[in-house]
Amino acid sequence: MKIVIVGAGITGLATYLHLRKHLPSPLSHSIHIYESHRSLPLQSAETSLHGNLDELSSSTVLVGGGLGISPNGMRVLKDLDPDLYGAVVAQGFRAENFIFKGANGWTLGVQLTSDAKARRRVNSENAAEEGEVCIASSRHGLWECLKRAVEDSGGEIRYRKVVQVKRIDGNSNGQRVKIRSVDEQGSEASEHADLVVGADGVKSVVRTALFGDDEASKPIYTGQSGVGGFIQGPLADSIAQKRGMTFTFGPNGFFGYSPSAPISAKTLMWWSTFETSSLPDTKAIDTAAVKEALVKRHERWRDPLIQDIVQNAEVQSIYPTWVLDSLPNWGQDGMVLIGDAAHALDPTTGQGASQGLEDAQTLALLLANMLSTPTEAIAEQESEAVDVAIKLFYEIRAPRVEEIVKRGKKMSGRKADVGTLAEYMMYCFLWLMMKLPSIGKLILGDVHGDLYCWSAREEIQKALEQSRVTHRD
Repeated sequence: MKIVIVGAGITGLATYLHLRKHLPSPLSHSIHIYESHRSLPLQSAETSLHGNLDELSSSTVLVGGGLGISPNGMRVLKDLDPDLYGAVVAQGFRAENFIFKGANGWTLGVQLTSDAKARRRVNSENAAEEGEVCIASSRHGLWECLKRAVEDSGGEIRYRKVVQVKRIDGNSNGQRVKIRSVDEQGSEASEHADLVVGADGVKSVVRTALFGDDEASKPIYTGQSGVGGFIQGPLADSIAQKRGMTFTFGPNGFFGYSPSAPISAKTLMWWSTFETSSLPDTKAIDTAAVKEALVKRHERWRDPLIQDIVQNAEVQSIYPTWVLDSLPNWGQDGMVLIGDAAHALDPTTGQGASQGLEDAQTLALLLANMLSTPTEAIAEQESEAVDVAIKLFYEIRAPRVEEIVKRGKKMSGRKADVGTLAEYMMYCFLWLMMKLPSIGKLILGDVHGDLYCWSAREEIQKALEQSRVTHRD
């Protein structure tokens, strides 16, 4: 079977690795990864991702090129390859705490990121497990780890821009998808594939192939944008002592910061999000004006570290926040959407990268199951097996993602511009949620239990059992 993965971001590379690990007779399958842009060097105060802005999804990337991999995402990496997991941990920062603050200087609460307590509560058999914590990282750092793992497994990234994906009735080999791409020299080529995986982000070409010009499938600007980046230099002692990512809410926006590498690397990632009346033109940015607005926006915020960051940061671009409405499906006829191409999440969820990793694992396990030959086969032909896997993938993953979206919507309003009364009501609300977890559960549900105890294998087993019952009937 020929598989083409469109997009060599975090989700695309993870999908390649999972397919290589799980597909039966892996050497009988050809798996190709296409990417339209070469990655930039590791971010520093002097570099940004603005050149690739159209290709990035703000749900995966904390504004400016940083991200957090939640415990559920880290468990997917460990299951995929312990060496890869170790490399990701080694290059990142173990954020053992989420520290929530107000712009007025109040500390509203501290939340452990470890999943140990939640997993013990859900299943006593997990009692002996060591808990996973959130790993803060530059996007490039995580991407480099995945890229090395792909190369070590014999894979490569082909730098070709996929300009069109199209259904066909099937060629002489039974392949149902036609791909048109352009290389870096501008030469165009066409080919066919049995399966195309759209890991091409919020502005997905593969999604366009599935839904055409349907406005309901287009990305939506949330009305919020951000700036961010990395600062190199000695870190305040308090950062090492707190071992966490700091999130500060204010009357006119939101500010976050965290080390993105081990403390010894002296690298701090930061991001500031705010309301904008219209979609910013990312190709015509007045960086001096953006920097001036950043300083002005946070001038009354009392965290000395925020003041130090905004005074010394070099702002190079602005990052609009995009999301997607729920789609009626994530694929059919040999095409499937994955990661941000299927469900661009609000950054408030903190789950963009981790949900992409879960997608990659789930899709690969389903394809492996469908393409093997179980006693009670649900599908008889390879093309039918692929389509059944795509259908089950949506049925398993969409409800989970939808719950995360709902939770994110409840929190995203905390970043909007508000008056003084609303500001302090927001602080009280957040303080109460941290102080009295039962209130947080009442409003948001069992966040840690729901997020950290989900298992792709368990959900697949349930779905397969149900499908076999339906198939027999």
